[in-house]
Amino acid sequence: MVEAVLESAVKMGVDLVLIQEPRGEKEKDGTTSHPSFRFIKGAEGEPTKCWIAVNRASQWRVTELKHLTRKCENHVQVVEVSAPGQNMVLVANVYNRHRGGEGNCPAQKALWGEIAKAERVVIAGDMNAHSKLWNERTTRARNNVFWERIIGDNDLVICNTQEETRMGAGAAIHSIIDLTLASPGVEIEWGICKEQATGSDHELIRWAVEGAPALVPEEEPSGWDISGWDPRGKEGEEQEAAEGKKVQAEECFRRDAGKARSSTTRSVGRRWTRRQLC
Repeated sequence: MVEAVLESAVKMGVDLVLIQEPRGEKEKDGTTSHPSFRFIKGAEGEPTKCWIAVNRASQWRVTELKHLTRKCENHVQVVEVSAPGQNMVLVANVYNRHRGGEGNCPAQKALWGEIAKAERVVIAGDMNAHSKLWNERTTRARNNVFWERIIGDNDLVICNTQEETRMGAGAAIHSIIDLTLASPGVEIEWGICKEQATGSDHELIRWAVEGAPALVPEEEPSGWDISGWDPRGKEGEEQEAAEGKKVQAEECFRRDAGKARSSTTRSVGRRWTRRQLC
């Protein structure tokens, strides 16, 4: 399922893919790499509850802030996202376990006092929480106290519409448990990609920070000056130097291309995989 969503992400020019409950490397059909993305997988030896896939073509610089999630057992990831000329944004990827009770979920052990109070932050993921605060049609409240408090104490904006985010036999009636929250200073364009089939009972959610730079199309020039690599029209030492640079460049290309070809893309997730795109 992650393979399907990553392929959709490439077509849509997505910068980040927020994945909840992926399979580990030793599990059957667990996707661990993709030629168009690099993965941020959290601490080794702990549960594989959250991954972030970063598009290699993205203009954004993405840095994981591990100190904010040290006690979370990989149930939360926080990254700092920035690009030249743009304001930095914190992005938190969340899987809030649906069993364990209030205050007993690993995701709630993150340093939310720092995360949620950031000037520009987006918190997104599978909260496994039901509340009338974000779902007017729900008939029950569950796992809601913590997230209602985070939203209220930090004046966060709920970007979701009243569209359900989880479908299928196991879902509550009109279920909205996958949330996208943002600080007041961040303008979010939000929507559900109903046309994208991923095999999950959770809808594929796409959101974008207003004013963010678009991906650079692959066909655009890189901006590198490669004139010094061309031996044509040169003589003597200058020609030898250019030929040497050309050989090095070709070796580098073959090496990187080999890495890309060896990357595997397999379906991922438990039976159902949760993800958000941004």
